[in-house]
Amino acid sequence: MSAAALIWPYIERSVESLRGVAADLTPAELVWRPPAADANSIATLLTHTIANAEDNLLGTLLALPGTYDRERDFVAPDLDVGAAEARWRRLRETFEAALPGLNDARLLAAITHPRRGSITGLEVMLVVARHTAEHLAHAELTRDLLLAERARP
Repeated sequence: MSAAALIWPYIERSVESLRGVAADLTPAELVWRPPAADANSIATLLTHTIANAEDNLLGTLLALPGTYDRERDFVAPDLDVGAAEARWRRLRETFEAALPGLNDARLLAAITHPRRGSITGLEVMLVVARHTAEHLAHAELTRDLLLAERARP
């Protein structure tokens, strides 16, 4: 089994869990932010995490065409959870179709990352795994704070 096949389930589970955090929230709850400087909404975290994974996995690792507008993730997050889910499904299907070709030799080869310079494909996957887990934790805490706020009289 390749390193890519070992790491991918961790990325997938984090994104799936993040989708679950957003499930059943109203549009107002999706954009709610904790009362802290620079806090992000669940919509922002969901949009950004999927877009970033798409950019790193499909754009950088698989060298598929695409554009990544990080600023848009934060200024105009997608409030349509269905659209985010559709984007995730496309990302997952495309990446899983390519997974058999991501052998360890390919993962250890250097590639050019648009923001990190020369790194290996393995590093790209580790960055995505770490990034998705971090934002999952942010989203879970945001939802906990939202639910506490909702319960206040």
